[in-house]
Amino acid sequence: MSANQNEKHSDLMERANTVGIDFLKTEIQTAFTFIQVAETSSSPETRARNFGLALKGYHAVLHFLPRLVPTPDERTEIDQNMVKLKRRLGEAGYSSETSSPADSKSL
Repeated sequence: MSANQNEKHSDLMERANTVGIDFLKTEIQTAFTFIQVAETSSSPETRARNFGLALKGYHAVLHFLPRLVPTPDERTEIDQNMVKLKRRLGEAGYSSETSSPADSKSL
């Protein structure tokens, strides 16, 4: 590869990483929104669907995070939000290991 091609490749990889980090942050915030909707709904079906979608978002972040290189500040933010998300799901009876209400609240 020429120096120009290496530079273009590096720029592309950096942009892809930035987009990926933005995706993770958005996915986490969307999961929190699903939890809020679930917690305020009186419909059992709506609650279950939205908690399930929040759990799906949690798993998406876990899936893609190892492929990205966040800055230390971004990593701290993501890690803190994932702990909160995991706790909120657990409080609702959803284990991070399953896609349905857990028998126990331990995560």
